[in-house]
Amino acid sequence: MKCQKCGKREATTHMTKIINGYKEEMHLCSECAAESAEYKSMKSDMNVGIGDFLLGIIGGNKNKQAAGLSEHNGDVCPTCHMTYADFLNTGKLGCGDCYSAFESRLMRPIRQIHGTCEHVGKVPARGGGEVVLGKKISKLEEQLNAAVLKQDFETAAKLRDEIKDLKSKGEKGE
Repeated sequence: MKCQKCGKREATTHMTKIINGYKEEMHLCSECAAESAEYKSMKSDMNVGIGDFLLGIIGGNKNKQAAGLSEHNGDVCPTCHMTYADFLNTGKLGCGDCYSAFESRLMRPIRQIHGTCEHVGKVPARGGGEVVLGKKISKLEEQLNAAVLKQDFETAAKLRDEIKDLKSKGEKGE
């Protein structure tokens, strides 16, 4: 496809602009794209670092976050001495203790990204049956407690029986 601006060279840059439901496409060669003001502004808008990405997830902007960081100077990892500002700039935590040091500020973004704050991980194929069984029993026990709180005793009795069956299978080694 030829460049829509000069009509001489092959188009290597394809831009799509949608404004109020109206779609406009441009196919430009690299030279014409470099001269285009729209391309330059779009390219500068796309220059986002990890700190900007994390601020977007956490829900802030640079000015607001800078003010907030000075208020939270106590957010320093006692082990590696990393600050929360360092984490926002690099996108990496310094050590395992950083999770505890910054816990109040990390839980919401982690939940947004992963859907949960609990690590699920993989279970080994050999010998992992006990782990899977234990997790299943724990989940059923949580459901049992919720059913009791709701006073749904019929469901609670079914869950109790299912837990009892799973525990007996675990003891038999099935």
